[in-house]
Amino acid sequence: MHHPWSSTDLAAMNARVDAFFGAFITAKTPGGVVLVIANGQIVHQAAYGLADIKHHTPLSVDHALHLASIGKQLTALSIMMLAEQGLLDYDAPLSTYLTELTNIAGTCTIRHMLQHTSGLPDYENGITDALLAESDTPSNADMVTVVRRKRTLLAEPGAVYSYCNVGYDLLAVVVERVSGQSFPQFLHTRIFNVLGMTRTFSLPNAHRRAHDLLALSYTGTSKKPELYASDDLDGIYGSGSVYATIGDMAKYDAALATNTLVSPRTYQDALAPAVLNDGSVAPYGFGLELGHWHTEAYLAHSGSWLGFRGDYVRFPQRRFSTLVLLNRDYDYPGEPRIALQVAKLYLA
Repeated sequence: MHHPWSSTDLAAMNARVDAFFGAFITAKTPGGVVLVIANGQIVHQAAYGLADIKHHTPLSVDHALHLASIGKQLTALSIMMLAEQGLLDYDAPLSTYLTELTNIAGTCTIRHMLQHTSGLPDYENGITDALLAESDTPSNADMVTVVRRKRTLLAEPGAVYSYCNVGYDLLAVVVERVSGQSFPQFLHTRIFNVLGMTRTFSLPNAHRRAHDLLALSYTGTSKKPELYASDDLDGIYGSGSVYATIGDMAKYDAALATNTLVSPRTYQDALAPAVLNDGSVAPYGFGLELGHWHTEAYLAHSGSWLGFRGDYVRFPQRRFSTLVLLNRDYDYPGEPRIALQVAKLYLA
């Protein structure tokens, strides 16, 4: 399959992308990487700015950056793989798999968790403080302990859509209990190794994190960027704990387009929006934001963690995808979503 543009058109569009990033990234600031895929071919990949300010290291397309909440796709996909094997049921209560959580999560189903309709409290609802009271570097086991102590949900399961990182951290524990592997190990053996994503890994992983081609990340302002090297919550995975290169993400994108990891029927389930108890619909599937550009449907997820920002948009009917990963969380054009702004330079 070939992309629909002449080499002249493509060169002009790629130059517009470079100009778009050049408007807010210089050779002396933290920057980002971009990936554009059409019909299974990489039509543009580029890096802008610095990976490391102190050492003046330019960011390259070979650097790994944090995917932040884009990684929720991988958690949802892990759950789908286990469901396809008949090892779990989306509509079974969470407490079927995490038996400690009978009192609070007895009525939340796996589907509620995947679609952010569980009613579970999130980090800002006292979870962060409770985790840090358990440990200076809390784990997913600590998360289970903290949630178990909660007596009430914020809302009845299925009543409201409310984005919940805690739900995805608990889904990672479901993957562990059902598969018998740690969640990072499951991702490696069932997704990364299968697809040849050799530079992709899940935290916590001190060895992989020490790699030369790992972008540092920055918070603060353009006048005063501050290194954001680590966080006390980096030992918790599920809601987003994965570093990847854009080359590896191109392999992941191809796997989604060709149904390499799960069958088309299984993936179809992931594309259904959440239906709330009152019959209204929330545009979120299994680890996927469901959006529209004009009349066309796209699948997406954005992310923000540790000074990294990311956005990934796929137009499945067109076999067209854009991914933007930034190693700074300030001074960038975020509205409308940045990967869609890049996509428009090709689709307009």
